[in-house]
Amino acid sequence: MRKLFICLLALVCGGCASLNREECVTGDWYGIGYRDGVQGRVKSQVARHQKACSEYQIKLDLEEYMRGREQGLRGYCTPGNGYRQGVRGAGYNYVCPREYEADFLTAYKRGRELYLQEQEVKRLEQELKELQADEEDLDDKIKQTEATLVADGITKAQRQRLLNELRSYEKQKLENRVDYHILISELRRERLQL
Repeated sequence: MRKLFICLLALVCGGCASLNREECVTGDWYGIGYRDGVQGRVKSQVARHQKACSEYQIKLDLEEYMRGREQGLRGYCTPGNGYRQGVRGAGYNYVCPREYEADFLTAYKRGRELYLQEQEVKRLEQELKELQADEEDLDDKIKQTEATLVADGITKAQRQRLLNELRSYEKQKLENRVDYHILISELRRERLQL
C-alpha cells in the first residue's frame, strides 16, 4: 500500500512540475506558450515556468511565450474543443479571448449537459445495483429467520421477536420494490434524454 501511495505521489508531483532543465535551456518559449494555450492553461502558468527556470538562472522570453500561448488558445477555444471538454467533464478556466469565448462556451455547455446526464445515468444504475444487493440480503435474512422460526425449542417470546423481524424485512422489501420502480422510471427518462 505504501509503495502505491509513493508511486501516486510521484505521478501527481511529476504532473505539477512546470519545466525541466532541458526545456529551460532550450527555451522554445513560443512552443511552450503554444502548448499551454492549446491545453487551455491559465495565464499564471507562465509564473510557474519562470520559477522553474529561475532555479537554473534562465530567464524566459515572455513576449515569445505570450505569442505562442495566444496562438495555442486559438486552437483550444474552438466550438469542437469546447464540446469535447464539456463531454469529458473538464472544467473551464475562462482563458478564451472574447472573440472566441461565446462559441466555445455554447458548445462547452452542450457537452457539459451531456456529461451531467451521463453521470446521472451512472448514479441511477449504481443505486439500482445497490438496491438489488439489498434485496438479495433481505431474501437471505428472511430465509434464515423463517428457518429459525420453525425450529424446535424456541420460546414464545423468541417466536414473537422473529415474527417481528420477518415483518420488518417484508416491509423493507416492499419499500425497496417501490424504490426500484421509481429508479427504473428515472433511468428510462434520463436515457431518453441522452
